[in-house]
Amino acid sequence: MATRSTKSRDQTAVGRSPALRRGWLAWPVAEVKQALEGPIVRNAAALYGATIITSLLGFVYWFVAARLVPARGVGIASAVQSAAQFLAYFCVIGLNTLVISELSVDKRHARSLMLTAVTTVGTVALVLSAVVGVGLQSLSSAIREGVHGPVGLVVFVLLGTMTTVLLVLDDACIGLLRGDLQLKRNAVFAVSKLALLPLLIWAWASPSGLELVAAWLAGLVISIVTLGFQLAKLTRGEPARLEFRQLFEKRRLMVGHHWLNLSIQAPRLLLPVLVVLILGPRANAAFTAAFLVVSFVNVIPAQLSTVLFALAPGDEAALRHQVRKTMRICRLLSIASALFFLIFAGLILQAFGQDYEIATTALIVLGLTTFPLAIKAHYVAIARVRGRMQHAALLTTVGAGLEIGLAAAGAHIHGLTGLAIGFLVATVIEALLFSPSVFGVLRAAHASPRRATPSKHRGAHAAPNRKQRRRSGGVTVREAAGTTA
Repeated sequence: MATRSTKSRDQTAVGRSPALRRGWLAWPVAEVKQALEGPIVRNAAALYGATIITSLLGFVYWFVAARLVPARGVGIASAVQSAAQFLAYFCVIGLNTLVISELSVDKRHARSLMLTAVTTVGTVALVLSAVVGVGLQSLSSAIREGVHGPVGLVVFVLLGTMTTVLLVLDDACIGLLRGDLQLKRNAVFAVSKLALLPLLIWAWASPSGLELVAAWLAGLVISIVTLGFQLAKLTRGEPARLEFRQLFEKRRLMVGHHWLNLSIQAPRLLLPVLVVLILGPRANAAFTAAFLVVSFVNVIPAQLSTVLFALAPGDEAALRHQVRKTMRICRLLSIASALFFLIFAGLILQAFGQDYEIATTALIVLGLTTFPLAIKAHYVAIARVRGRMQHAALLTTVGAGLEIGLAAAGAHIHGLTGLAIGFLVATVIEALLFSPSVFGVLRAAHASPRRATPSKHRGAHAAPNRKQRRRSGGVTVREAAGTTA
């Protein structure tokens, strides 16, 4: 009895020891450390480094523009830039993510693939940008000012074309597992456009903010030349033939990638245009600042899912493991985002100027969208890995319609705050729609260590063997032929 009593006291003493107390305090740190381990997160962190640079310097870019250019000009320039970026996602015809999947399988013909993809999307973008630019001149008096005359039209066409080409080249860097090249390109872009901005504002001031768009375009041109030299050096000695037939053979995959990409990006890029049409350029200037700040956080789940697709194609075991890890990051991020914007939204927008404070409540509401958008991003990644892009595109198209429709309705009812509420409601509905797939993977990740069985007992539901997992554009051969899992 005495021995047992002594042992019990010893255990109690150990339980109260400083080392154990430090262990309890170190638990949150260990959780964060575990979440940040692994190749997926490391590559996503490299990708996010580019976002840190472009977002921080982009914040400074629009801050300087807000201080030197009237709010009306900032609002028009933002709408024109968003329209060109949306056009780029339309003109890229799915080749950006298709290039990721192709290069993740075979990097020996990277130069040929990149040249073929760039030539294709560049031609499409050049033609469609000219058509859309002429159309925008008659759409709205506010947007018309941003593309008015031959100079405005040429700037818009080149902006759409350069943006389209860079979507392909940036994602090619991811497929090559050379995110550092994409990081350097974005750094050059962010620094050069910011350096040129004051000069163009001083030399070419216009009420429509055309000088802001021109500075953006100049930064793109400088950065694409820089990246072109680096990619040429990396792929030296490889064949440079244009293989249009290979792209044509993968047209079904291109359509799947294109439809899915467009449905994901459309709301983010069309909302500034929507605000200009409903609430006017000044309101769009405030909305652009708020959306820019919250996008700095919300882009993290999207980038995690992009790298997830690049590094774990068709591998269910890796998918379950990595989704569990990345969703843990997103949960922590969503809590921090909501609290941060609740406290600092007003101070952030106040820094832009008095005209921008009208979006304070809208920024607080937008800060609540991080977790719903994380679920959507992971659903898209899961669909890509499983080769179910067309089914996912159908659902994300419905989601895009909800985001744009509810945001427009909210803007009509209660201005910028109503728009943000409508957008939040749409993302929550999407999260409810997509959560069964995402949380199904998470449940499988928790259960898989306990349910592991020898391969001879797996039967019809066995994981695909090496031959079955041969990929065609990021999916299994059977799925590429039209049969989904």
